Amino acid sequence: MSDSGEGAKALHEAMTLLQKGELPQVYALALSALEAFSGDQDRTGAAAAHQVAAIASVGMGRYADAVQHVDAGIVLRESTGDLEGVASLWQERMELCLRAGDVQNARLAAQAQVEAWERTTDSEGLAHSRHQLSQLLLELGDDGVAEATVQTALGALDPTAHARARSALLLLYSNIWLSRREPVRALDKAREGLDSARAAKNRAAEIDALQQCGIVLAAGGDWTQARRALTEALVGRELLKDLPGRAATLRELAAAELALGKVDDAIAHLDYAARTLGQIGNIVGQIAMLQALAEAADGAGQTEVALKAARDLVTAATQTGDREAEAGAWFMLATRAAGSGDLATAIQAFRTANEIQEVLGLAHEAAVSQGMLGQVLAAHGEVVAGRAALEASLVRLDALSSEAADTVREVLAELDVPG
Repeated sequence: MSDSGEGAKALHEAMTLLQKGELPQVYALALSALEAFSGDQDRTGAAAAHQVAAIASVGMGRYADAVQHVDAGIVLRESTGDLEGVASLWQERMELCLRAGDVQNARLAAQAQVEAWERTTDSEGLAHSRHQLSQLLLELGDDGVAEATVQTALGALDPTAHARARSALLLLYSNIWLSRREPVRALDKAREGLDSARAAKNRAAEIDALQQCGIVLAAGGDWTQARRALTEALVGRELLKDLPGRAATLRELAAAELALGKVDDAIAHLDYAARTLGQIGNIVGQIAMLQALAEAADGAGQTEVALKAARDLVTAATQTGDREAEAGAWFMLATRAAGSGDLATAIQAFRTANEIQEVLGLAHEAAVSQGMLGQVLAAHGEVVAGRAALEASLVRLDALSSEAADTVREVLAELDVPG
């Protein structure tokens, strides 16, 4: 029978391979360690093996297996009295639930994590867990319980020793008031959070608080002050090389600048945000930023900027593997290229969008892109091919009872073809 020595050896090897990303081998070694620890009735070792197996499962996309290992680990940690270990595993369970979009069970896991920390003497761990629980409560619309949880957490912290934790809680409190559309109270809490961050001499916390002040000021319509606070926060993000934070601040700053009519500055900041998100591999965020950039550039008449954003959007959408999003990106590029007079690019982009939509069975979208393709082909001098595409589009749109059919009829009428 295996003993704990063998379990420890297997677990150590698994941890070494985990750093190299060799997940199948990590999982197999974690199971070997689990078998050895279980045979020796070593519950601490077995819990650690379950935790490593859960990490490997997540990395391989096997979330159901990860949940099972986490649940088994919680039971073992409880039996050994390792409350911090229990809290850590409930944190993992909460994150797994959030990854699956199961916010209700994430809330239950967050509550269990709070209860585990309440049985320890770690006030900062408890404050952090209450902060997470409050965020989930706010997301679920239970702002009253969220507020009570934040108040309890604040009351348990020493204002001097735990200024950093207090700052984070106060910023969350600010968001609670913001969700209630009370920007004055939200700003009071944001400024309290800023004072706590400065008292803690924690630059990262101070930057978070400055950004929150900017967001709240913008919500209250004080765009000038919002821009000032967000600009200061951006400087801090740059100094700390906080790329995700930089992108978030740039987005908020651009919104304030658009409201103030400083469109060129906003476009520059949206472009910087999109590049930053691409740099850190946040493709979904990059896509949203590129869409905002293209819209802002369109509104300002900056055709080349809008076209570049559309091309970058195609590249980003292709990386997601989401074919429908890719088709949408090609369609967006096509419409902007057509609007700028680049008909060759528009034709190619509409064709690509249509081909993807046909494969995906997106009947209405495919019919619309086919009609758009026909219109651009005709404008490009390829009248016969353009009419054929328009007529085919019209038949499909009529069959779908789509209002877009009327537009196609108008285009055909202009080409002197009966609709």
